[in-house]
Amino acid sequence: MTTQRSRTRAFLPAMAMAAVAGAAACGDETQAPMVDAAFADIDYIIMEQMENVLTRNGVRAGLVISDSSYIYEDSSTAQLFGVQMTLYSESGVEESHLTAERGWLNERTDELTALGNVVLTTSGRRIETAELHYDPVRDQISSDSSTISIQNGNRTRATCGFDSDLEFRNFNLCGPVGDIPTRGGGDG
Repeated sequence: MTTQRSRTRAFLPAMAMAAVAGAAACGDETQAPMVDAAFADIDYIIMEQMENVLTRNGVRAGLVISDSSYIYEDSSTAQLFGVQMTLYSESGVEESHLTAERGWLNERTDELTALGNVVLTTSGRRIETAELHYDPVRDQISSDSSTISIQNGNRTRATCGFDSDLEFRNFNLCGPVGDIPTRGGGDG
């Protein structure tokens, strides 16, 4: 898969320094604050409303949207905040949707690690976990964190996560502890 970035607005950390320096130049005799030396050598771009289109053989396979992102210049990895990912079938039909508080996206391989209140919904199943790994090269979605799987109104907790192929044909819970009564009787 290859990744394309579109519809982004970039902000450089130096803009904040320029604003402070500009205010100091307006007649104020005090010295402008300096950037902490620990942050002076970090090269990154802050993106707002970033979208990454995931493709397989030239066909859209997924879309990753983040509220904001840090793109590091010396790496192919982006740190994401407010993550949403939608995966599509080969015919372009939406197959699953993921939300998470934050995550990491490898823009070369399209691997995504979603962190914090991760919720993945797919046809007939809802998965809730603290951490989820999406690996399109290995055709795998997995977690090694405690997971709740909700299917047909039944909630099953897995103490050590799950693994599955991307189509959820081979879905395996690790350390299932049985059904948990549902609240309201729905699929979650």
